[in-house]
Amino acid sequence: MRDLVWKIVLWLLVSAAMLLPIAWVEGHGFLSSATIQMWAKAIVLTDGPAVFRATDAFFPPLPFAIALVMQVVSGGTDIPLPHVLSAAVGGLLAVAWYYNLINRAAYDRVSAVLVVLLLVLNPVFLRSLSEGPSMMFLILGAWLFFRGLVNIRLFGTAPDMMKVALGLLVATMSHELGVLFALATLPALVLAARPSLLLVSPSGYLVSMFFPVVAAVLSLFFVSAVLKTDFFAVQLLSPDSAWAGATFLAIFCLLPVPLMVIFRLFLQPRFSMPLGGMLLTLVGMALLNRVYPVEPDPVLVAAPALGAIPVAARWWTRTSLRSTPLAALMVLSAMLGGWALGTLGAPESRAWLQAASGQMVTNPVAQAAHVAAFLRDREEVLADVERHPDLVAALGNASNFIAAGDPAYDRVLFGGRPAGKFVVIGVDENDPVVRDRLLRALPRLKNNNDSRFDLVYDTGSWMVYRVNRAGDT
Repeated sequence: MRDLVWKIVLWLLVSAAMLLPIAWVEGHGFLSSATIQMWAKAIVLTDGPAVFRATDAFFPPLPFAIALVMQVVSGGTDIPLPHVLSAAVGGLLAVAWYYNLINRAAYDRVSAVLVVLLLVLNPVFLRSLSEGPSMMFLILGAWLFFRGLVNIRLFGTAPDMMKVALGLLVATMSHELGVLFALATLPALVLAARPSLLLVSPSGYLVSMFFPVVAAVLSLFFVSAVLKTDFFAVQLLSPDSAWAGATFLAIFCLLPVPLMVIFRLFLQPRFSMPLGGMLLTLVGMALLNRVYPVEPDPVLVAAPALGAIPVAARWWTRTSLRSTPLAALMVLSAMLGGWALGTLGAPESRAWLQAASGQMVTNPVAQAAHVAAFLRDREEVLADVERHPDLVAALGNASNFIAAGDPAYDRVLFGGRPAGKFVVIGVDENDPVVRDRLLRALPRLKNNNDSRFDLVYDTGSWMVYRVNRAGDT
């Protein structure tokens, strides 16, 4: 009991420390779109109109459900609660890696602390922290899967098979990329399996691994069909060969330690084959993301490779200088990760790198702060809250909005008479598609050419209109 209490205290302390790099980049203006989206959804569902009906997909459910509970319990704060959850998962990973290296790999405490410290200071890990809890849960699921994958070949016990199944379930329920990760594990599971398992019952072996994932995904598809929503909230992008090449290069930047361990244990198939299965999973996930692109940032696609590093470190050859070459390779991986962020990363990753280096960047919530201040004391505001999470996050609540599900809102979308007192729309001249559903229903608002509305606020990207009853037709 005392040991458990100490572990919980250590987790809380490490989680608090994880908030420091998040607070640093947030203080310099960085806030990821994934964090904004999750934060806004939690605000709308807990503080928004009672009649609100979400039309966007609810996937991924695991981090969102926890963020929703945190929003209810806290009552709402100025701190993005997804960041707190992300730090908590990051602290859990760090503590789990530390005890795994001590108890399972026989590292001394100083060496274990050094390995974990170098891992969490990797720029890709820090970038994943700021991305939000979905990415951190994906790394957690990847680590559980990789750990179980190696243990299945070495020991073949039921708990190891449960680790694989649990890792796949966590990854799948945490991020859209996790679905592709789970699909990519199939050849790796065959490669890493003990020959005796495949001889006795190959179908039973694979079914036991994938049953939790298949059951959960089918349940989500059923709920999605009942609610008439898309399964994924993201839109599939056009495959790009250059983007795919950058993804493979980003993954390679995080693999010096696993590659060296595979090289040193190559002649021992019971080690090299499951470790090779880890690499095969990462490559397969990247290939699937090229065909069905759900994550446009090559660096974030590579982030699950972080879960392979402590697994490989566990099987590093035990010598008197065990931690020195391992630490050198991890420093190399951190340097390559920083290079990948600046060279291969998407615009958000490059913005994170600028914020991490102390430069100020601008995030959508800051850009929406002025219009949020204007709307703070207004009532009955028609708004497309699902297309403008930045506005909801900047406002901190959604109680004064008329949103999807309200008959007045739906009536406007179908060409009916405007309701409420105000209408707020977002205009993005660089977007070829009009995302704001109110602007699509009322296209003349873009040019202030509708007599039913009086323009009362205009920044170019945000326009607020007062409903003019005298102009009704």
